[in-house]
Amino acid sequence: MAFKVTTVRLPEETVEALEDLSDKLRRERSEVMREAIQIGIGEMKLRLALELYREGRVSFGRTAELAGLSQRALFMELKQRGIPYRYSEESFMEEAQRLVG
Repeated sequence: MAFKVTTVRLPEETVEALEDLSDKLRRERSEVMREAIQIGIGEMKLRLALELYREGRVSFGRTAELAGLSQRALFMELKQRGIPYRYSEESFMEEAQRLVG
């Protein structure tokens, strides 16, 4: 994996929290920062996908793709976050057609 250097200004409390976490994990601060950023990006992608789904702008399958989740994992996220699963008549007909052959 190739790395690029970037600069970011962080509040002093955030830097202290990173240093504390790095010490507790016994890992380099830069490694902890990279992991935290990746986790944050994943969560932001999920939130965006869920918002689009909640607004009815994307389908369940597309939401899973945008979030980078399996459909089963997405279903669990919807349940955990109290977001109702939308199941349209069109989706029902497509699934019924697939089952019937």
